[in-house]
Amino acid sequence: MEAWKENFTLVRQLSRKQSKRFGVTFLLQENSSKKLVVFKLSDKSNIIGYQQLKNEKEFNFILKGLPTILDSFENETQFGIYKEFEEGETIDLFWKSVKRCKRKEKLKEISNNLQPLFQHLEEQNITHADIKPENIIVQQKNGKLECALIDFGLAFDRTDLPERKTLFQLGYASPELILNRLDCVDPSTDIFSLCLVIYKLWTGKLPLSSSHPAMMTQLQITYPIEKVWKIPKSLWKVLEKSLVKHHFKLPANIMDKDEVRIALKEANTRRYRNFLDFQKAINSI
Repeated sequence: MEAWKENFTLVRQLSRKQSKRFGVTFLLQENSSKKLVVFKLSDKSNIIGYQQLKNEKEFNFILKGLPTILDSFENETQFGIYKEFEEGETIDLFWKSVKRCKRKEKLKEISNNLQPLFQHLEEQNITHADIKPENIIVQQKNGKLECALIDFGLAFDRTDLPERKTLFQLGYASPELILNRLDCVDPSTDIFSLCLVIYKLWTGKLPLSSSHPAMMTQLQITYPIEKVWKIPKSLWKVLEKSLVKHHFKLPANIMDKDEVRIALKEANTRRYRNFLDFQKAINSI
């Protein structure tokens, strides 16, 4: 706690107290300016949390709705970053207040707000790689909706691919992320994950779910996502195109690497190639 004790006052802990796998996150108030700040801290002995936090520090933006890194902290045993606080609530909590008859219009509004954020990432060749409900913040302010993307701990520059172990969010990751084929990642990868978020918002559950993580992982790599009656036909057409994947007849990990690359990239070409095309499709539902 010495990292922020003198200059800040603790408002509350933002991360779940029972889960410290990736470190801890606090909401602080700067004593002089009274500005709210997010402070993320990890022990260096927590290799995964430490590496992700160091990675997150590299993604600093000036565009509203994307993270701004204010400062960092480091001593012999800990590493931390200070970030601007994004007001609002996660998209899944926000969605609970949306009436069913207003869902299509609200989704269009969210898509329109996310468009400049995703477009900026596309222009910078950045893949977020961890799009999930907890990382999309929505705020309704003075009748206007605002969105933000947070937590770039798994993000990477597609022109400078990192060498890392397989890291993905079970339930929301595309096949190329699950297989750790970062060379096959493109803008459609984050759109794929966003559409799984939309699927979850509309149905209340993730597709291809299983109580066995290994089985769920295999289902998500190769099996197509089936339409459910809760999703309107016009929206399903957009999701179906966004969620295209290759149907592997053999486990991808025993196949030739070039063969897997070709299969993954071919599937990607059948998705929306950029967020602007996806946004136009959403606005037409």
